[in-house]
Amino acid sequence: MSTTQQQIDQLVANARKASDAFKTYTQEQVDKICAAMDAASVENEVKLAEMAVEETGIGRADHKAIKNHLGAHIVYEYFKDKKSVGVIEEKDGVKYVAEPFGVLAAATPTTNPTSTTMFKALIALKGRNVIIFAFHPRAQKCSAASAKLMLDAAVKAGAPANCIQWIEEPSIEGTTALMNHPDVNLILATGGNAMVKSAYSSGHPAIGVGAGNTPVFISKSANLSVAINNIIASKTFDNGTICSSDQSMIFDDKETAEKGVKLMVERGAYLVNAEEKVALEKVMFDKERGVPSMAIVGKSPQVIAELAGFKVPADTKLLLVPLTCIGPDDWFSHEKLSPVLGYISYNSSDEAIAAAKSQLLWGGAGHTAVVHAKDEAILNKFAMEIPANRLLLNQPAVHGSVGLIYNNLPPSLTLGCGTDGGNYLSNNINYKDLLNIKQVASRIVDFERDE
Repeated sequence: MSTTQQQIDQLVANARKASDAFKTYTQEQVDKICAAMDAASVENEVKLAEMAVEETGIGRADHKAIKNHLGAHIVYEYFKDKKSVGVIEEKDGVKYVAEPFGVLAAATPTTNPTSTTMFKALIALKGRNVIIFAFHPRAQKCSAASAKLMLDAAVKAGAPANCIQWIEEPSIEGTTALMNHPDVNLILATGGNAMVKSAYSSGHPAIGVGAGNTPVFISKSANLSVAINNIIASKTFDNGTICSSDQSMIFDDKETAEKGVKLMVERGAYLVNAEEKVALEKVMFDKERGVPSMAIVGKSPQVIAELAGFKVPADTKLLLVPLTCIGPDDWFSHEKLSPVLGYISYNSSDEAIAAAKSQLLWGGAGHTAVVHAKDEAILNKFAMEIPANRLLLNQPAVHGSVGLIYNNLPPSLTLGCGTDGGNYLSNNINYKDLLNIKQVASRIVDFERDE
C-alpha cells in the first residue's frame, strides 16, 4: 500500500469517528458551531483574500474579500435560523427528518479557493456532515489556512475533532484515492471538467457543477445605460474569474449595439481591433484542451494586452472584442475567465435569443444566462427557451447568479447546471442538498372497519 493511500485511509478513519459523534448533536449545538465559524470567517476574510491573490496570482484581493464574505457570512445569515437536525418540517401527515450524509470529500478550485473552502465547510457542518478537502495544488496554502480557521472555530465551539480535514500534500493520486475511498459518502466537486468527471466516475454520489459560458442578451427595449453598468460591474468582478461571468453581449439591433459599445468605451472598455484580436487569441486559449490559458485567467486587462504585444490605458476596465459568430469558429465566444468580453449584433430578438441558446449548448449548457429588456414578451420568451438554470432578468450576471444580492436565490458558490450541464442538481447548492431527508408518512386512509 502506498504512503498516499495510507494517509487517505487515516483521514477517512478520522472523519468516520468524527461523523459518528457529530450525528448525535442537537440543532442548538450545530447552530453554535456554525455561528463560531461565521465569526471567524468575518474576522479573517480580508487576510485570506490577500493570501489567495499572493499565492495564485489570480483576481483582485478586494473582490476576493467580498467573495469570502458572501461564501461564509451571507450564507450563514441565510441558513442560521433554518432547521437541519431531526424533524425539519411537518406537512400533510408527513414528517421530514434530516439526517447527515456522513463523510464528504470536497474539491476546490484555484479561482475561488478561500471562499469555496469556507462555504463548503459551513454548509457541510450545518447538516452535521464532516468534510475532507482536496485543494487545488496552486492554492494549497491559502485553502488550508481557510480550512484550519474554520476547523479551529468549530472545535472550540464544541464540534468533534477532525470534522474538517484536508490532504496536506496535494496530488492527483491523493485526490483520486479520496474520491474513490469506500467510506466516503458524497463528493462535492468544484473545479474543471476533468475534476467533476472524476467525481462522477468514483462510484459515489456526487454533486458537481458544469462549465459556464454566460450569454447576455441586450434587447433594444432595455434600459441600455443600466444594462452596460451591470455588465461592467459583473465582468470586471475579481477579473472575471467567477464561472457565471459574462462572456458575450448579444444585441438584437445594430443601432442598439453601436450605442452599447460606445457606452462601454466611455465607461472604461478598450475596443480591440482585428490585429489585436488575432494576437489575443494566441495567448488567451489552450486550444488543445479547449479552455482559457492559465497565463490570462484572472489577470488584469493591462497584463493580458501586454502578453499579446500591445498596450492599453492604465484605467482600462476590460477588453471588448467584436465577434464574427457565436460558436467554435470564433474562440472569443468561449468561456474566458478574465476581463475580456465578446459582443455581436443580430437583426431581431428571435435571432439574438437563438444565438444565446447556441452559446450555452456548445459551451455552458445549464449554467447562467442574462437578459436586459423592458418588453415582458421578450423576458418571457427568453426564460422559456434558454437552456440555463439561472435566468437573470435585468441584473448583473455574477452578482445575480450567486444569490441574495439582486434576487432571492439561495446564496452559493457552487452552481448546479442540471442534466444539460452534466449535473443532477440545477439549483444554487446549499446546506439542504447535503441532508438525507427521511419521510415519515402517517396513514390517512382507513381500509378496515370494525365489525
